[in-house]
Amino acid sequence: MVVGGGIVGLSAAWWLAREGGAGKRVVLLEAEELAGRASGRNAGFLITGTAQPLARLVAEGDGPSARAWWHRSRENRELLRREVLDPGRVECGFVAEGSWTVALPGSGQEEELAASRDLLAGEGFDVEWRDAGQVREAAGGHLGGGLFQPRDGGLDPVLLCRGLAADGGFEVRCGCRVRRLEPAPDGRVRVIAAGGEWLAPRAVVATNGYAPELLPHLAPQIVPVRAQMLATGPGERRLRGVWYLDAGDRYLRQLADGTVLLGGGRRRAEAAEVGYLEAPTGRVQGDLDAFLRATFPRLADQPVRLRWAGTMALTRDGVPRLGEAPGLPGVWFAAGLNGHGMSIGFLTGRWLARRALGLPVEPLFP
Repeated sequence: MVVGGGIVGLSAAWWLAREGGAGKRVVLLEAEELAGRASGRNAGFLITGTAQPLARLVAEGDGPSARAWWHRSRENRELLRREVLDPGRVECGFVAEGSWTVALPGSGQEEELAASRDLLAGEGFDVEWRDAGQVREAAGGHLGGGLFQPRDGGLDPVLLCRGLAADGGFEVRCGCRVRRLEPAPDGRVRVIAAGGEWLAPRAVVATNGYAPELLPHLAPQIVPVRAQMLATGPGERRLRGVWYLDAGDRYLRQLADGTVLLGGGRRRAEAAEVGYLEAPTGRVQGDLDAFLRATFPRLADQPVRLRWAGTMALTRDGVPRLGEAPGLPGVWFAAGLNGHGMSIGFLTGRWLARRALGLPVEPLFP
């Protein structure tokens, strides 16, 4: 039994169906619709690494977890490409045009990114340095130098999630909100939902920011925050790849029809962006508009046609919460993916599936 129809839950169900053995029934319960929350409200970045420069995180003492993010997100990218994207099992518009993590002029980030590139090269990452002139030639914007990773790319996250469900060989029940989980006397897990009850030998909870509703021990560890985005109308496609800017506080890409997807700006109203309210605000959206005009002027003439928000789940130390639920033997969970669900979700789903099946698996994070 899997609870949650986002990228992690669908990936867990996908792997359970493949590694659970013949005759094993896998059921996924989703309260609303597949990819209805954070997994369907992001920019679709399949990107390697951390939002903040590795050199900064190492200097701040977060080196082990930061390096783990880099290695695990690369592993996730290659696993998803090998199993799903490159063979064409799921059509989700994946375009491997690379990712750019670049500095804003005068921010001091360029030196941190250059130092990060040296650290990453020493660990075998395929990361290339681009100076400010090369970045501006690629983007046509007011930017500094930064990192380029050729095997990263962009995809449609909703199509990826729906494609995993269609390809997965497991049963999906949408509109089935799980109310609670409890141990059954025979050692199984009782899953109590709005539409009935199930007894399962094991269960996976993959509801990210909403995990504390079912697993109260996570409440002090998960910080729900609002992430806001906008989409312009279509136009001339001038920007290739996916772009991370200002230590991850801004991110954008252009789709095949020239639509610009732009998100971020949360740090400009950080206190107000904490919570579960999924509605865009004038303050952050106005900041995104101004950023697009100032930094990517040749993209700013396309009128905005849609604005939206979603809930990310952060942890105070930047490390996801993974494990077996206290007091619920056989219930495994993942929560607090820190805005990197697309970059770590497929691998996390495999980890959850293997733990639920009793297969040997190494920890994802220190």
